[in-house]
Amino acid sequence: MVALLRLFAGVESKVSDIHQKLLSVTKNISVLYAEDNNEIREQYENIFKLLFKEVNSAQNGEVALKEYNKKRYDLLITDLTMPKMDGVCLISEVLKINPDQNTIIMTAHNTDHGLRNSIDFQVDGILLKPVAMDKLFKLLYKVCNLIDISKRDSKNTQEDKKLDYLLQNNDQALFLVVVDMFKEIKNQFGSQTQEHIFSAVKEHLSYFGIEDNNTVQLHNDVIICATDKHYIDNILDALQSFSDNHNTLIVTFNNLKIYITLSYGLIMLKNNSSMENRSKNFLQHIYSIVDEIKNDEHSTYFVKMDIDIEEAKKSDSLSWLGVTLDALKQKTIVPFYQPVIDMYTMKVFSYEVFSRIKQGDKYILPKFFIDLSEKAGILEDISEIVFKQCFKELSSSNLPFHINMSNSLFNNNDIEDYLIYLGNHFKVSNNRVILDIRNYESLKPSSKAVKAILRLKNNGYKIALKGFATSNINIELLSILEPDYIKIDQLIMHKSLTDTNMKAVLSFLLEYTNKSSIKSILVGVEDEKILDEGKKLGFDYAQGYFIGRPSDKL
Repeated sequence: MVALLRLFAGVESKVSDIHQKLLSVTKNISVLYAEDNNEIREQYENIFKLLFKEVNSAQNGEVALKEYNKKRYDLLITDLTMPKMDGVCLISEVLKINPDQNTIIMTAHNTDHGLRNSIDFQVDGILLKPVAMDKLFKLLYKVCNLIDISKRDSKNTQEDKKLDYLLQNNDQALFLVVVDMFKEIKNQFGSQTQEHIFSAVKEHLSYFGIEDNNTVQLHNDVIICATDKHYIDNILDALQSFSDNHNTLIVTFNNLKIYITLSYGLIMLKNNSSMENRSKNFLQHIYSIVDEIKNDEHSTYFVKMDIDIEEAKKSDSLSWLGVTLDALKQKTIVPFYQPVIDMYTMKVFSYEVFSRIKQGDKYILPKFFIDLSEKAGILEDISEIVFKQCFKELSSSNLPFHINMSNSLFNNNDIEDYLIYLGNHFKVSNNRVILDIRNYESLKPSSKAVKAILRLKNNGYKIALKGFATSNINIELLSILEPDYIKIDQLIMHKSLTDTNMKAVLSFLLEYTNKSSIKSILVGVEDEKILDEGKKLGFDYAQGYFIGRPSDKL
């Protein structure tokens, strides 16, 4: 390690710029490195491991060739003079296997006969030992940039063919999915986050019935999804329902949880257009939609960390938090109501209450402010405004209503007192109030929040567990909380039709609710078929856009 540090001494400032550029093109490249000198091999192997995705080393050409026969590498770096098999023979044998192999030679002998022979192989570069770090980095950047371009061209060609195939089907519609603030995320956390983000996005899309083989990654931050035209309304409603429940996607990376949001567009294919015109019109249309989405001031992302409100107000990436603070001041946070129906009478049983921020004649969805507001410590203020309005609005009705409760709200005794005050003031009985608990599975049985929930339950409030079956089922908490309702998304039911594991989970849940006198609510009902399927399975209640969209009016 001392030798390695000495190798870098005095050149840090000189190579820092090219080093940063180099990292941008080496992250997905594999290297096979052959060198017979143990100390030199260890030194450079340590350097290469800081740059490349995968590095394997060999003490001579013979061992290196055996490794290459097991798998191909993007880049071969080799010494010339080695026992058993020298570098020239190694390169010759590798080129027989892969004529396009990229190769760099590192040698201490500039007059070596082997060096002159190696030029005939048209290797990508030759470095003389001892190697200056700036020269090493510059050559690696030149070679790896070519490899990276070749890889991307190959991937783009495959994606282009896939896109052309999707465009040939006149019965399909194309959804455009854009990762909000992707450039800012990439700049802050590095380009290596891209793979993790798009894995999460594709998994998210699978819950809406969009399979991976029907998706194309058009650009760094854009995915195209093909679906049957007949299912457009269903998917749009499901996506809207997803937004209404202020859900975000969580990407785990380097011990951080990056919370991202998505924006969507829809493109209809014209049956009478030629394939050539269709591709041209499609790309023109796609770019205009992407620009429109990226210019949306409410697109945002955030990272799970402590947030200082004053700093957040100054931050461009969290600028919409300032909108929320202004809405609190102006009292422009309003409730929306969505009906929940009895599956057997088909009459309205209750209403779920959602939050919106009113801006002129438009409304900001919860996904843009609820989760971050919780982390900023202002969710209680938002909840108090919405609760007061919905208690007042629903005081003249005898129907129950669901209010969304985050776990953090239960840690504050003031919210308990406030609910009791509202009930007394507006003469709303406790048993009409259903507390919809998000992320219940993260609660600890002995926590302050669980004790608060049980106190409210003992005082007559009803308990509903929200997002049920989308995460691990905590049997211990179920037995402690004894919920009155569980809410199961229709996507779980839809997936259970083809996924035996999900079918087993759903069957267990419905059997459990029946035996435990818990009422089941099917959430996200977007068409009559889903409603009928829910009836057959024995759900007690249902809600969704097919039944009624959230509205500021009852």
